[in-house]
Amino acid sequence: MQPNYIRLLLNLEDIKIFKITHSDTCVNIFIETTPKPHICPCCGNSTKRIHDYRMQKIKDLPFQLKN
Repeated sequence: MQPNYIRLLLNLEDIKIFKITHSDTCVNIFIETTPKPHICPCCGNSTKRIHDYRMQKIKDLPFQLKN
């Protein structure tokens, strides 16, 4: 588990940071959101089941002079 200051620095709530990698040109921060209950469109019941996982790249301003 990463220290809480990373979540505060990025101003993110309800996330889990599970990996941070550094290279010469960029910093990659891998996060997961916590599942929240939602309503199934087919049956109308509440569920926390996750249907799919995918990687999504989000570009932001440079951090420590790296993308």
